[in-house]
Amino acid sequence: YYHTDVTGTPQEVTAADGTLVWAGYIRGFGENAADISNSGAYFHQPLRLPGQYFDDETGLHYNLFRYYAPECGRFVSQDPIGLAGGLNLYQYAPNPIRWIDPLGLAILEHQSNFDAARRTGFENAGMTNPEDVTFSKVDPKTGTVVEFKGPNGAKVAYDAPHADMDVTAGHDKPHVGWQSAGKRGSGGANRGNITYDGPQHPHRSDSKGDDKC
Repeated sequence: YYHTDVTGTPQEVTAADGTLVWAGYIRGFGENAADISNSGAYFHQPLRLPGQYFDDETGLHYNLFRYYAPECGRFVSQDPIGLAGGLNLYQYAPNPIRWIDPLGLAILEHQSNFDAARRTGFENAGMTNPEDVTFSKVDPKTGTVVEFKGPNGAKVAYDAPHADMDVTAGHDKPHVGWQSAGKRGSGGANRGNITYDGPQHPHRSDSKGDDKC
């Protein structure tokens, strides 16, 4: 049985009777600083950060679409989806406690509930001053405001899972989408989705034009 931290990184492995089989200390960006086996024989535990598998031959972490070097917290090749995953093509995540990249493509952020995801979305978008925020869309079923706009193109929106169910973009779960101010072509704006656990919050309509304020 695996026991993980808040990001899903293994910390301990126990047997069915609760006996500790393996314990490790994995640093924030995935470097394995301690590897302890209490099973009487060496227990090989290859799982690292979410989506990563330790490669014995290279010492790197296999992340499905590319390899990751835990000592420097960077991928060893460029992001195959290009700038869609962010401006830094080798970056894992800005903060490994809040963000994960399980496929080696685009960073994802996950929160335990909608309220935490909403707060983080407004922070990421730089929309923390209520006086600068306007309502742009409502849920037609409940009348709840589900999209907000800020200065210079900043935006926050509440969405249901998308039809494409793209796990690399967080489309497979309820999520809060955000975009910071600026123009993406000029390196200004960033965007992302924050998935969350718990009940689905009212969200934008799948039909364009049905939810405008």
